[in-house]
Order: sequence, then structure tokens, then C-alpha cells
Amino acid sequence: GRRDLVLQLMLDRGQISEDVFREAARSEPGLRRQPERTRSGRYFVDFVARQLVAEHGRGVLDNGLAVFTTLDMRLQRAAEDAVQKGLERLESYYPRLTQGESPLQAALVALEPRTGQILAMVGGRDYGTTQFNRAVWALRQPGSSFKPIVALAALSQPRDVDSDAAFTEITIRGALERSLNVPFARLGMEIGPQRIAGTAHRLGIQSQLHLVPSLALGSSEVTPLEMARAFGVFAAAGYRADLNTTIGVLDRSGDVLRRLTRTGEQAFAPAEVYLVTSALQGAVERGTGRGLRSMGFREPVAAKSGTTNDFRDAWFIGYTPSISLAVWVGFDDGRSIGLSGSNAALPIFARFLNDAVGRERGDEFAVPSGLEVVEVNQETGLLAGPGCRGEAEVFLQGTAPTTSCSRYWSPRRSYSSDRDRWYDRLVRPLIAELRRSLQRGGN
Repeated sequence: GRRDLVLQLMLDRGQISEDVFREAARSEPGLRRQPERTRSGRYFVDFVARQLVAEHGRGVLDNGLAVFTTLDMRLQRAAEDAVQKGLERLESYYPRLTQGESPLQAALVALEPRTGQILAMVGGRDYGTTQFNRAVWALRQPGSSFKPIVALAALSQPRDVDSDAAFTEITIRGALERSLNVPFARLGMEIGPQRIAGTAHRLGIQSQLHLVPSLALGSSEVTPLEMARAFGVFAAAGYRADLNTTIGVLDRSGDVLRRLTRTGEQAFAPAEVYLVTSALQGAVERGTGRGLRSMGFREPVAAKSGTTNDFRDAWFIGYTPSISLAVWVGFDDGRSIGLSGSNAALPIFARFLNDAVGRERGDEFAVPSGLEVVEVNQETGLLAGPGCRGEAEVFLQGTAPTTSCSRYWSPRRSYSSDRDRWYDRLVRPLIAELRRSLQRGGN
């Protein structure tokens, strides 16, 4: 009876719909066990408290509050376990990491892309030792994990980019998958640091970004929370959700001080963002993130590693269709850890996702309209044809190459095998002649 009364009051106040009311009223009431008291999520609790003080004044915490947060305790425990075991693993393999005055640290933050709700947050290896929240406050260079933002800056306005000058060496997919610096340095010089910084800010990064050429290679400092939010925009097909930490806050009298509001805006076209997602999926399958598959994670995922100068910072950032995740590993004093993002941060990323999402294959990333898929020769960037093989590539509608690489074919070009050479020289012309014969009615 009390359950039905609460439901009726919620319906009267417009907090639930008629359908939700009827479904809940028909359900069988059950007993819910009192949750075990936990000391998990203490970095997140501090973060929420800071937000409440900023909004309502310091005295708000003295009057007694009921705070309902977005934290998912199952995911939070998985995050803390991944960080703890990941750091212990690194230190057991590399005992030199235990030397020095400050211990090796890590930060992890996971959020729901469409709602901006923070689901898990770890600000360091031991809250009792240091309460500094590295997930929120630590400004560190993102290195190569910043390259997807540079790619989006170029791809969101492709007609302004001189494609011949920017991509004659390699496709943007290949440069992202292999995390090559030279193509991104050239691309950054062409589109300019102003556009790169503007794209980063539209993705939700609020830290100051220095308008220098090295910005394209991730030289400006950002926080793990900012990077998780930026990659969450990719996961949400270009929608930038405002961050949320609380579902509701009640004062001692039961009055609502704060209620969840889902706000945000469509910052980029879904087709533009999907180009980056497609390339980052390739980074997991063939590039610097391929270790994720060897650790057992099978769900569709797009991700990028990041390593800074002298191996001071190790990053691995990525997303599934339902969760965006950033992991950072390093020392507080900035000394080198001597490991790349794929070696230091990826195992923590993989352990968390295996526990949080599971190992079974889930939903694919939705493919938006406004795209076209054509066969492109990877050596020339032109349409595949007789004499030059190709692979399927995704383009914004109207931006795919229109010239075939066949006109540039030379008998001196290299072939990957004798089979390719004979196929191009003999079989393709026969197939073409057969098609022409059939069209004329021959046999």
C-alpha cells in the first residue's frame, strides 16, 4: 500500500508517466537487502561535495542532505579493482617503478555518453594516502590520444583541407591506426591550432590549450575526465552531454535542492564523428590498441593509446556504444615510467571493460546517413581498379576520390604476391571482356 501511495504521488507531481505508473503498480513487491556499507568511491564523493558547495555555499553540507548520485557501485568496484591490480602488475613486472619518493599512480573515469552521467571514478591508488583526485584535477599531456580530435577538426570541414598535401603519404585511417606523428604534424600545420582548439572545446575540453604547432601531437595539458567526455561525444554520434554526478539532492526537510536534468547539444554531425570512430575501431583491430583483443574483450570498441615525451604519461582512452572510458598512468612528479600507453594503461582499461561490459559481443556502432563506402587503393589514395587493389573506405557523401589509380599503374609496381600480379594482368581483363560480351548478348 505504501508503494502504491508513493507511485500515486509521483504521478500526481508529473515525475513519472501513466505507463510507468501502471507497470510499477502491477509488479510484485519484493524485499530489498540493505546494501553493504562501502568505502568505495571516496574520490567521487569529494567531487560531488565540491560541486554542492560551489552551488549552494559551504554551509549546505552542515544541514544534512540526502544525495542520490549517478555512481554505479558495481562499475566503481570494477574500476578500483582494475586500477589496483593493474598497478600491482606493472610494479611486479618492472620493479624500478617502485623506486623513488612518490608511488606510481593511475586514474580512471567512466561515463555514459548520452546522459553525461559519471558511472565510476578512481582518482589514485590510495585515497587514504592522498586525496588529490587525478581523474578531475591532474593536468597531463594527452600525447597521441589527442590525435582523434585533430582528425575530427579536419574531417568536419574536409573541403577546406588540401587532401593531396595532407594525405599523399598515408590515409588518415592509417595514420590513426599506427599513431604516426609526421602526418598529424603536417595536418595540424595545415588546418591550424585555432581550429584544433575550437574542435576540442566543442567536445567539452575546458582546459587552456596553447595555440602552437605541437598542439596536434597532444602537447597541451588536459584531465582524464575531459578526455573521457570528449571521446564520449564520439560514442554519442556527435552529441555532447553535460556532465551529471547526481540524480537528486534533498535537504533535511525533504525539499529538492537539485534534480537530474539531461542537457547537451548536437556538437558535430553524426557522419563526421563516425569517420573517426571507424578509424579508432581499426586502431583496436590492427593498430596500437590491438592488445585489447588479446586480453579477451570482444565487444565493438573504438580506442586510442597515448604516450608523451620521455614516457612521462601513459593513456588509453576509448568507448563502446554505451560507455566512455579514460585511463591514465604516471608519476605525480612527472618522472618517466618508461612505458607506452599500450603497455601501462591498456591492461587497466581492458580489465575494467571485461568486468563492466562483459566479453560477449554486443551492439555495433550505428552507421549514420550521409556516408559512402568505396574501394580505395591504400598506396595512392585513389579509387581501386585494374592493376591496383583496394580496400573499403568510408567517406562523407561527395568527398570520395573520383580518379582511379589504374591510370597510374605501371608494370614496374610492386605486388604482394605472384597471384596478385597474374590476377591483375590476366584475370581482370578476361572478366571485363566477359561482361561486355554478356551485355551484347553473347555467351
